[in-house]
Amino acid sequence: MIVTITSLLTYLSVAVTTIVVNVVPALAPPTWLVLALYKINHPYLDILGLAIFGVIGSVVGRYLMYKYSQFFGKYVPKKEVDNLRYFRKFVGETDPRVFIETFLFSLSPLPSNFLFISFGLSSINITPVLFGFALGRLLSYTFLIDASFRSFAYLSASFGGTEVRIAADVLGLLFAIAIIFIRWKKVYISAHGWKLRLKKLFA
Repeated sequence: MIVTITSLLTYLSVAVTTIVVNVVPALAPPTWLVLALYKINHPYLDILGLAIFGVIGSVVGRYLMYKYSQFFGKYVPKKEVDNLRYFRKFVGETDPRVFIETFLFSLSPLPSNFLFISFGLSSINITPVLFGFALGRLLSYTFLIDASFRSFAYLSASFGGTEVRIAADVLGLLFAIAIIFIRWKKVYISAHGWKLRLKKLFA
């Protein structure tokens, strides 16, 4: 990959743009779509380079989202905060488990905005989340940019920008509703009970 002054400036604009896209809670286009449009408009850009700078911007943006979600968490009713603590238990208390689950989620093109908002409200350790998110998104961005660039005609005909944004926001909103309104204490206790029963069964 040969980096010129022009391409370096474009890569830096990619990072800044993806920070903005990832720091807003809703109504933003999917990051992979933004990166794909960069590739389409600037064919000289390297796909892996785009993915790397896209991940840098995404991680910074989602970290800022996590931090302001923590701040506004002070105004969330105590009942809901206690419920989100069980969401944290359900995701995992150990860093390796949180890393793996975030990594697997980040392999998909699903929006992660409300995921990070929920992490901020539940005060989960963000370090393994960011590492899992970065690795998963690096792989998914690379694939999606390449696929989008190769099939631009198909994508432009089938997935208009407005439709993609609306679909992403709907998915993110449904995910947020699931996290906030599901009684995670009951889910956690039930899942823990099944785990104990399976251990007894195969002991």
